[in-house]
Amino acid sequence: MQNLPGIEKWVKLKKGFLPHVSPSKICLFRNSPSMFTCTYGFGKRQSGSPAMWRGIYVEDAVVEVLTQKKDIEQAIKDCQTKFKEKHFIFDDKSEREYKVLEPMIQMSCDALADFGVPEFVDGKQEEIEIEIADEDWSIKGIGYLDLVFPNGQIIDLKTTHQVPSKMSFDHQLQRAFYKTARSNHQVRFLYVSKNRASLLEDGDEVGIMNEAKHIIKQMDTFCDLLSPEQARAAIPIQDTYHWTDQNALKNFYNNKE
Repeated sequence: MQNLPGIEKWVKLKKGFLPHVSPSKICLFRNSPSMFTCTYGFGKRQSGSPAMWRGIYVEDAVVEVLTQKKDIEQAIKDCQTKFKEKHFIFDDKSEREYKVLEPMIQMSCDALADFGVPEFVDGKQEEIEIEIADEDWSIKGIGYLDLVFPNGQIIDLKTTHQVPSKMSFDHQLQRAFYKTARSNHQVRFLYVSKNRASLLEDGDEVGIMNEAKHIIKQMDTFCDLLSPEQARAAIPIQDTYHWTDQNALKNFYNNKE
């Protein structure tokens, strides 16, 4: 990292702001500066939601099937068991996510059946690194690849209740990181709901990465001008999904603990 004094200040606080950026870090700053402050200024992270665990467990099950470690029936059963163990008291939100586990796993495996067996590094997702630089500064960018197939295909699996017709900026940025690091691969996102699957690859990665540079520079200016305490005092909580069901975090941010 070079010539980003604001980011360097927050890194030195040792609250979780490591000296690199990722698509999620950039997008969190862009979409919710208040949650960015909580996460990287105070080291306070969001609690996991049923939707988040649905995504994690479905992806785990799909990988188990594609790598031939389990048949699909066993993978579905184990996925449902893990979800019930995580949410042993069901509310409406957890019940909704539980009901879509089986069809999402089935839909994902059907969509990826002809891609072959994905490759992993020591059984884990492959980490990618890129150098993001402008005229007078630079910083490392990192990301993790969901599914890398031997035929030159990279697929990122996204479970959702409504399959989009176009990728969001956040997902286009994530794809741009991957494409920049693996320019000889085709990088697509597979969106899967309980009854539909769609492969998308939107956005010009060069243009998206240029936009990312502007956001990183804004992040650096923000961190240079404001300490986490000053940011918390000056910036109200935004009405975004990041704060949904985060009551304890809201109380902390608003100094009501």
